[in-house]
Amino acid sequence: HVTTSEAFSYYTWLEAMYGNFTGDWAPLKEAWQIMEDWIIPDSTEQPGMAKYNPSSPATYADEYQDPSKYPSKLEFNSVTAGQDPVHNDLTSAYGADMYLMHWLM
Repeated sequence: HVTTSEAFSYYTWLEAMYGNFTGDWAPLKEAWQIMEDWIIPDSTEQPGMAKYNPSSPATYADEYQDPSKYPSKLEFNSVTAGQDPVHNDLTSAYGADMYLMHWLM
């Protein structure tokens, strides 16, 4: 995971720098398309996203200092995780699919 993400991030950065120096942005567009095709999941690869509830965006799990206490029990209903404040804006702008590799850039 880390190797793949770092490699794609570096590849995209190199092509962006090339475009900045030469004015030729075609290699960056190609690198971005390769990333879209190979590491950004589409809706068929994330079918559970249809069940996402922005009023309950997370499941709570305790953290411990002692590794023997893991795996931590998941708390589905006993702890409130809050609201997802940007869900409506993002889905209205981009649709319902999550663009999961957004942190790369």
